Amino acid sequence: MGRRIKLIKHHTLAEWQELIPKVQNLETRFRMLAIERVLVNPEISSKEICKQFYITAATFFRWLSWYNEGSFEKLKEGNGGKGSKGSKTIYDEEIFETLGKEINSNQNMVWTLEKMQTFIKNKYSVEPTLQAIRYRIKDTHSYKSSRPYPYKADRNKLGQFKKTV
Repeated sequence: MGRRIKLIKHHTLAEWQELIPKVQNLETRFRMLAIERVLVNPEISSKEICKQFYITAATFFRWLSWYNEGSFEKLKEGNGGKGSKGSKTIYDEEIFETLGKEINSNQNMVWTLEKMQTFIKNKYSVEPTLQAIRYRIKDTHSYKSSRPYPYKADRNKLGQFKKTV
């Protein structure tokens, strides 16, 4: 037996069925159809809905809580879960400018992404992900090699030097 479904009726069944075809986003429409099943049959079990829509109970109850919290608008936007419009961590540009200056002034050190992350953590008490660092420095420094190149370096000379070594 599935968990009991507690649904706050923000809309009547007729209003909800009228609203579904107007929604263009298929993910939102899919969520709405799951809620519609509960509106059609309040005695339906969560297990049956999960089986019909091939979703987990956690997913269904997350959608249900979104609907109960804010009706259609909340169901439409979600709360930043996978595939939803989540809030992204925004880092200050100064962090990566300082990192770039440190890399340029300290070329005798081998800079890996982990070392860059440690440098930022020690200097700013912020720990950006390796992907965030890679994305921010990709245009100015090489993150594929063990030693990033300075952004003012002549790449042709660097390439010729590598061929001779």
